[in-house]
Amino acid sequence: MLLPLTVFGQGTWEVPDAGKLTSQQQNKAKEAEEYQYARYLGNVVPEVDGEVVWEKTYTNTKSADDNYATMLSFLSAMTEEEDQIKGERGSKVAIVNIEEHMIVAQFQEWMVFTSNFLNLDRTRFIYTLTAECHDNAVKVKLFRISYWYEEQRNGGERYKAEEWITDKYALNKKGTRLSRISGKFRRKTVDRVEIILNNIGVCLNAQ
Repeated sequence: MLLPLTVFGQGTWEVPDAGKLTSQQQNKAKEAEEYQYARYLGNVVPEVDGEVVWEKTYTNTKSADDNYATMLSFLSAMTEEEDQIKGERGSKVAIVNIEEHMIVAQFQEWMVFTSNFLNLDRTRFIYTLTAECHDNAVKVKLFRISYWYEEQRNGGERYKAEEWITDKYALNKKGTRLSRISGKFRRKTVDRVEIILNNIGVCLNAQ
């Protein structure tokens, strides 16, 4: 009866961890993650005079009146999307100029990083979007970007895009990796802006 105890007493014994990765597996997972996030590195967050600004001009064959009506309808519909924050200080078409075919819309929406049974990690994504409508063209500008993060915890933290998602703040010194926290804001912002700009192009039937 003592023989098994003698055998088991030799060496170091531990409970097997089925979820534990070998160093080789960890390296492969890290390489896969870095490859996945490579497109979020340099030259993806544009700055104009020190401000983070996305600008794009779309061309089509519509009149200024038609482009104005299309953009007003599109931006109004955006304010009613599921993740938009409603209410007086929520998403809205703020001001319009029918004669000059200009629209200014302000948005506050939920940007979700993680959502599961145990954790909801999200931030308010706040920005202004303007549209200048002309014959055969529409110029769109997305700017004044900021975030209100973890507002339920003692008021949370507020960040401006210029001090949070630019290369200086969201990348390591070599510019080869995303920062742990601000990097996720950069990724989600780039993705969201791309969706918005692509949807506008479709809506305008842009060339």
